[in-house]
Amino acid sequence: MASVALSERLLTKNVFANIQNSQLTGKSYTTLQQFPLEWLQDFNDNESNNGIPSLIKKLNSCSVYLSGASFKDFELLCLESLKTILQLVTNYEARQRNGSEGCEEEINKNAKLLIENNVVAVLTRILMFETLFPPESHFYLESQNGLRLKALCLEIFSRMISTNCSTDIYDKVASQDDLMVYLFSLLIHDKTFIPAAQLIEDILQEEKVFNLTKIRNLRTLLSAMDDERLANFCRILAVTISDLDIYDNKSSLYAQNKQKRSKGFVNNRDINQEYLLSFSELLPRIVRIITHWEYTPRYRNKATELDCWMEWINNAISDIQEEPTSDDLDEFVGGVSAVANVGGLLVQQPGNKVLSELVSRVQVVYVLGLFLVGKHRKKVQRKLAELKLIPGLSELFEEFIWKCQNHPRTGRSNRLRGHHSSCECSPEVALKIQFLRLVHSFCDHSEYKHLMLSNTELNEVKRINAKAGPLAVNDLDKDDKQLMCKGSRGLLTKIVDIMKKEPVASTFRFWLARAVESYLRGHTSYCDQIFLLRRGILPHVAGNMIDHDIRPKEIVQSSFDLLGELMKFNIEAFKQFDKLLSNKERTKKFRTLMNRNLVDSNMFIRSIMLSLNHFTNTQPEYKEYANKHCTLLNFVMSFNDQLDFLQRMIKIIDVKGLTQENVSCLNTTLVFLMFARRRNELPKYLYALKDEKLDGIDSSTSSVTVTVSASVSLNPRSENIMKNFRDLLVFWQEHYLHKDKDCSALEKSSRISFDFWKDTVITLVSDNRNCDQSLVHYIPPCSLRDN
Repeated sequence: MASVALSERLLTKNVFANIQNSQLTGKSYTTLQQFPLEWLQDFNDNESNNGIPSLIKKLNSCSVYLSGASFKDFELLCLESLKTILQLVTNYEARQRNGSEGCEEEINKNAKLLIENNVVAVLTRILMFETLFPPESHFYLESQNGLRLKALCLEIFSRMISTNCSTDIYDKVASQDDLMVYLFSLLIHDKTFIPAAQLIEDILQEEKVFNLTKIRNLRTLLSAMDDERLANFCRILAVTISDLDIYDNKSSLYAQNKQKRSKGFVNNRDINQEYLLSFSELLPRIVRIITHWEYTPRYRNKATELDCWMEWINNAISDIQEEPTSDDLDEFVGGVSAVANVGGLLVQQPGNKVLSELVSRVQVVYVLGLFLVGKHRKKVQRKLAELKLIPGLSELFEEFIWKCQNHPRTGRSNRLRGHHSSCECSPEVALKIQFLRLVHSFCDHSEYKHLMLSNTELNEVKRINAKAGPLAVNDLDKDDKQLMCKGSRGLLTKIVDIMKKEPVASTFRFWLARAVESYLRGHTSYCDQIFLLRRGILPHVAGNMIDHDIRPKEIVQSSFDLLGELMKFNIEAFKQFDKLLSNKERTKKFRTLMNRNLVDSNMFIRSIMLSLNHFTNTQPEYKEYANKHCTLLNFVMSFNDQLDFLQRMIKIIDVKGLTQENVSCLNTTLVFLMFARRRNELPKYLYALKDEKLDGIDSSTSSVTVTVSASVSLNPRSENIMKNFRDLLVFWQEHYLHKDKDCSALEKSSRISFDFWKDTVITLVSDNRNCDQSLVHYIPPCSLRDN
């Protein structure tokens, strides 16, 4: 009671004297909180204000007395006020019973009132209170009680950012550089590290990539974090090193290229990655967190994820000794301690803790994957190999429970009770996806991909390679066996086994296929292809595509991409596939699927075209089979078929619509034309492409002499396709010939030197109208001027 009386005296002020004084000094009230509490009573009487004006008035007055002998008295007043404010912007289940929309409207209204009553300034004062003192002052040190208040302030900010007042909060918080820097310092304290990370993440998602070099003491902060706090910090790293946030346009490659070359563009993603990788202890700690953290919740006698989670919930409830009667301030942890309902007590919520751990684990795996797609990918791949990431991931994979796994007694497929057969609801879905994404990024064009095998499996690959003749590779002895997967099965085989058991339309099929495909990327390796063919992956993937009407675009694309890498230049794979196309109906069904999904199948079509050229010229012993007996190669054998693919792929893409998903179509068209150029048939293809009348071309003719007048009259469709193709190739030059672009992947995957790629494009976009290998030869001058 004494503290209440003291606060009332401090909250009283003579309004008349203040107004009089303002006439002399020019200073008067600037916020509603400067009025006495009694003057705010009228506002509180209005139910629509929910008592917010006087609530902020009390908090404002208390916030300036958070040091000295009376701290405890004012801390309790602050704590109660902050709890009340937090409840005003929290959506509880009990309040959702009357309709979620009405509840959201009430929360948005409360957030607006809080902002109007200067809550941002008051909360900022509480957060930054210690920083007002000199560093050598004992007041500068963070107290546990003070950190408790700050944790609540952070949570209030996060809740308000999720309302329709988010812009106001963002503008007032993110614009204060000293506040942003201070928020990072709160990441090292037990009571604040979870809500601080949440708030920083929320703020950074609203702006372009934040430059981490602004945090001068980041190395010191990272050193002070234990594994749990570092894992939580990865939520922030995920925002600051992702390439999705550095461009205004998230999908258009044209817009991204234009922005990259604009004056003043700074790639903060690359700056942040380089800055973080300079901390030698960071990657080892992240790998340790991923591979050594106890996987929770797991119980050996439980067959499904749901069973494990239900067991954990039951245990958590049983551990509660008795119903609390007051706020548990001693055990308070921001982000874990919470008020469960309106007017409830501030106590630890076990669900919040396990959820935070699961989210942190997902973010750690995601961040490591981001390091592997950045500018320093090769360096990171080498370091992760040395840190034994892959054998650690192989052991972690054993902890996953897949829906395809059968119950040991009933033999039925495990799924959540009450959910339909294709449902994949699970708290662990995101972790599995990020895990497979990490594997994909590690293996992609990697020198260390064979670490995905066990020693036994590597010996099998070596035996295959010994009989591969001219297709043998030379780098199978360079891997350190201590860095490989333990046991008889490596991570690659485990992924293949799960993939073969997953339902046809499972979301995981996309990521499982991508992981296996990335293992095959780069220099095509016959021995690795045969290793996977022996495990039945080709009939499984192709059989699913032929026997089932697969609709999800992602699954169709990943299946085609995997088949393309698995079969490229491999005659055994083509013979296996031909057996699957056992009759005209199955052949027609697969060809229809390929034509219906041209963007998704273009990499597969490219693989067929590359293989046809390989069997014809590099391995002539298979020329007869390829030209006369192979059903699949027959899809691209004729001139008409090739022109059909060319025309349709050029028509479905344009410069401004190019994305990471469809830009590969452009490279596939170039493969067709590069082979035509080698055969001195490029003019023949360009004339047919311009004319769009395939029936008038004799496909049996090996060459054609074409003479086109500079004033040739084209129909609008012909003009459009030729102009569009030329625009695409000009973009290709800007995209691939940039100094920072690594073009080795094109050369490795096609076995066509990049110089030939480059020279072919230069020829096609040449301005020489007299050259029948140039696109302008077939486009009227007036059309180019209008372009």
